[in-house]
Amino acid sequence: MREPMGEPYELVLAHYGRPEVLEEIARFSRGRWVAIHCEARDEKGRPILVRYAGGRPLSVRGPGDVRELLGRLRRLRPRTFYASSAIYRRLEGPGDLHPSNALAFTPTWDVDNELRYWEATVEAAKAIVSFLEGAGVVSSVFVKWSGRGAHVHLHHGSISRDLLPKHGPLDVAYAIVEYVLLKVEGALHDIRERFGSGHLKVENRMDPQRVFTCPLTLHRQLDMVAVCLRPDELDDFTPDWARPGSFRHWRGWDRYEPGEADELALRALEVVGPYPRPYRPRRRKTKRVEEMIMRFLRGSPSGP
Repeated sequence: MREPMGEPYELVLAHYGRPEVLEEIARFSRGRWVAIHCEARDEKGRPILVRYAGGRPLSVRGPGDVRELLGRLRRLRPRTFYASSAIYRRLEGPGDLHPSNALAFTPTWDVDNELRYWEATVEAAKAIVSFLEGAGVVSSVFVKWSGRGAHVHLHHGSISRDLLPKHGPLDVAYAIVEYVLLKVEGALHDIRERFGSGHLKVENRMDPQRVFTCPLTLHRQLDMVAVCLRPDELDDFTPDWARPGSFRHWRGWDRYEPGEADELALRALEVVGPYPRPYRPRRRKTKRVEEMIMRFLRGSPSGP
């Protein structure tokens, strides 16, 4: 797949002009903290990541909000949409990002690899799905191709609402992801050996402010779309499914069975325990970058 830097930005706009793309981004992002990766760069040459608007954490409620953000940030060339693993009660100020304000976290396994070893990535995702199915979690899992790797998501609704407040949403999500990783490490080692894919990693990246790519967003560098797959489609998947303009995507990614993961969650908490680190808010951007972002969000015609 080609890197996008030489591609006209009109191709990005054409992708985000598709109603289904806006709908899927909004559907995944609802209740989550949103981040937008832009092609424009800050004074240190780093791509700009927009996470706040007027001091408030960025959020969207529907496709119209996604369209509006694309328009307001157009001069920054927004490219990739992310949303937090946390689902919040409210998102009105930075203080609302504290884990105590989270209703749930979506347990997610981050499979990272080189694109040329995509078959090893698929096998790693299958190993995780297979363990979950063996643990009785069958109807609440989906896989999202992330560009060079994949994310295996467990729907937060598969964990009972009365279990989450008792143990803490972040503690539950972290323990589930870590417990499954402990159980599949042998299989992952075999996959690395079989495919010669030494860069294959599967990580527990659950933390208070972690974000993951939204369904149908573009990859930040590759010309690929973050498509969702049913677990039983993994054997048929190829990276061609993620091509802009002709992508193949499963819209049923949000289906789940209430309480299906309760037994797994309790076992994981018993073995792994709670999230091991204290909460530390992320650093905000420099004042110069914040001012530039706000200028575009206000719709000002001036700019760098």
